[in-house]
Amino acid sequence: MLKVLWISGLIFLTGTMNAQEKYNLEYNYKTGETFRYQSSTDYDVVQEMNEQEIKMSGSSNSILKLIIESVSPEGNITFINSYEEMKSSLKSGIMDTTFEQKDIIGKRGKVIIDKFGKEISSEMIDTVKKEGGMGGTSVSFLNSVNLPKLPGYPVAIGDKWTNIKTDTTKLSEGAMIITYNIEYTLLQKEIKDGHECLNIAVVSKSEATGKTMQMGMEMFIEGTGESKGSEWFDPVLGILVAKESVMNQDLTTAITGQMNMSIPSTQVIKTSFKLIK
Repeated sequence: MLKVLWISGLIFLTGTMNAQEKYNLEYNYKTGETFRYQSSTDYDVVQEMNEQEIKMSGSSNSILKLIIESVSPEGNITFINSYEEMKSSLKSGIMDTTFEQKDIIGKRGKVIIDKFGKEISSEMIDTVKKEGGMGGTSVSFLNSVNLPKLPGYPVAIGDKWTNIKTDTTKLSEGAMIITYNIEYTLLQKEIKDGHECLNIAVVSKSEATGKTMQMGMEMFIEGTGESKGSEWFDPVLGILVAKESVMNQDLTTAITGQMNMSIPSTQVIKTSFKLIK
């Protein structure tokens, strides 16, 4: 009898230990709310040109304002996005400069996502004069709310899910297209910036292709990258609290026209995105 009770108790204890809490992750931003996120990027680039190594580094810091315009009965969220601040810096062997991207400040984009973060539509509300180079990158962020894709079904600690995402950035007379294959893993509960969050590990592999024109010459860009990082999600409020990542990227730029050359480069890009108010 004692043996039967001991075995029954062991089975009950094992079942209790294995029964993990499930989380049904959904975005729950509410109509009329305003959120501000601080974004920062630091990068180091090494290029090889004419058998010479060229090094450069830079950074970008901005504050992105998200206004929740509406939430549909199905949970689709409409965001109005705009930058309140944006400053960038670039340092190389021939320059050391800091500049503000004033053309983008206050310009609005509209993005609609479902309650799991899948983008339904995006558009620019205001016209931005400069869409090439850095300006094009800024506009692409206004057409996105930079939120991670949630699984769409209940998950427990240790569960994984995947997503494929494609970003298009306008360049001068062309575009850069990057496709990301992303794997998410729900790691643990922890406190982040005063919020009780779920820490989600993110591993992303990317492929980039692009084409543009500069000084009458065609430029073709291709490459691959891999990034690792974490995203912190508040499951009670249904909001993103922060995300951080480090990306290593290898790119090759082929130039044709007045001169023909191939320029390989490696990049290390560190980014952070966090709620400030």
